[in-house]
Amino acid sequence: MTATFFITRLSGLKISGMKHLAISLFLAGLLFMGIGCRKDIKSISGSLQGIWELRRVSGMITTSYPSGNGNTIEFAGDHYVMSSNGQITKSGQYEVIRDLSAESETCLVITQGQYINRIIYDNNTADRKVFLEISGDKLTFLSGCFAIDAGSSTEYARQ
Repeated sequence: MTATFFITRLSGLKISGMKHLAISLFLAGLLFMGIGCRKDIKSISGSLQGIWELRRVSGMITTSYPSGNGNTIEFAGDHYVMSSNGQITKSGQYEVIRDLSAESETCLVITQGQYINRIIYDNNTADRKVFLEISGDKLTFLSGCFAIDAGSSTEYARQ
């Protein structure tokens, strides 16, 4: 149901003019907040598009990978393709959703406003949560609790 529906329904009630205005503004604000959140998700999904090559995996140990290593992930529309040494290892659909639980899930102190989006592969919401952040041509995934089960940070460079 939309805010317009509620505003129309409210206009039929006997509510004083000031209360009607306050309720209408509140509902309109909720509507715009919902649109704003969707725009952020679309924005990060758009900047995620393209081919990314693995550069570093960090957990208990850190491993760096040179350019041209063949370990890539490609995002096109709502589809992804993961490759290792140039061979496809996994493909399917993905979705990016807003999820503000990165700090508690990863057991890290995270700067406010970072890692606020989560990627879900193949509609599998039971898998470990994977949070993502894009900064310039760098894509970073965080997952697992670093304090308990040696969470991981995986960095990719845009190709």
